Amino acid sequence: MKKFLAALGSLILLSACDNEIDINAEYKDMTIMYGMLNPVLDTNYVRIQRGYLGDDPASASFGISDSLYYDSTEIDVFIREYNPGATTFNQEVELIWDNSIPLDSGIYTDEGYHLYRIPSNFPIQSSREYEIVVNRADGSVASARTGIVGSINITRPLPIITARYFDGRLQFNVRQNTDGNDPEATEKMIAYQPILYFHYKEYNKTTGSEEFKTETIRLPLEENPFDQIDILFSGNELYSALAARIEEDPSKNILRFFIGMDVEIIGASEELMTFIELSKPSTGVNQNRPQYEQVINGTGIVSSRTLARRNDCRLQQSIYDRLLENGTVCDLNFARVELGGTDTCYCIDNQKVCF
Repeated sequence: MKKFLAALGSLILLSACDNEIDINAEYKDMTIMYGMLNPVLDTNYVRIQRGYLGDDPASASFGISDSLYYDSTEIDVFIREYNPGATTFNQEVELIWDNSIPLDSGIYTDEGYHLYRIPSNFPIQSSREYEIVVNRADGSVASARTGIVGSINITRPLPIITARYFDGRLQFNVRQNTDGNDPEATEKMIAYQPILYFHYKEYNKTTGSEEFKTETIRLPLEENPFDQIDILFSGNELYSALAARIEEDPSKNILRFFIGMDVEIIGASEELMTFIELSKPSTGVNQNRPQYEQVINGTGIVSSRTLARRNDCRLQQSIYDRLLENGTVCDLNFARVELGGTDTCYCIDNQKVCF
């Protein structure tokens, strides 16, 4: 009986204990940095912000600037240049605080991005490595180091202005570090984002007014380990992309005239693609994903990318002609002034009609 009472007493004591669990760890300031260094740009930025942990719901701090950003007097941000694999840097310069780029409107703070601009007299070179260093007021340091990708050379459409036609194929080659020993580039590219900028003019037949517009068409991301890349994007795919982006004019009062197209290729490093892959939401049973740990004493990524652009491209004649006959874009009223300037032709019921 005594044993039973003792056990019962222990059970009562256990049931009276506070069973609340505090899932929050102690507050720790976490530096977050994002930077995509690009050797072909005149201006490069690095975004620096902070992470935090508190007892209140996240919604309580959406509009509070210092929940996302350090005060500019609390940190100093530097960039260091290294020879490949070196442990001592060649030069160091402080980055310039810049909050001139606004945030989109929403539930978060309306204070502009806290960016740090690399001075214009500190060019990013593909043959070097770079480290971003954040010195905090408490004496701690966060840093991340990256190599730089090489260059992209667009070979199709051709560079010659008289033969610069888009025929449904994009071809380019890359100069990059393929074996880890190429002094011309210290980081390997493996992913490419082709973008088409389709320029056209809208003419209002009633008012005679004109408006110039551009549709941005992002082709699927291309992952390719080779140095020669060939991407197909047919005329029919172009028409479908235009039909998805341009609204029809039921009144048929608007005529659209093709002006030209720019082709841009953005190349991303293998490091960046690894970060993107690890950052994707998990769709399987196992929710434990490896963390990307490039940033020392912080989180985020500092990597590199580059771009090449071919401006003022025309459409191959067959693709251009079908703008006025293809059923996918017929209702968009693309038009053309025929040679001699006497007739204007556009599409009616999937056929070219001239007036």
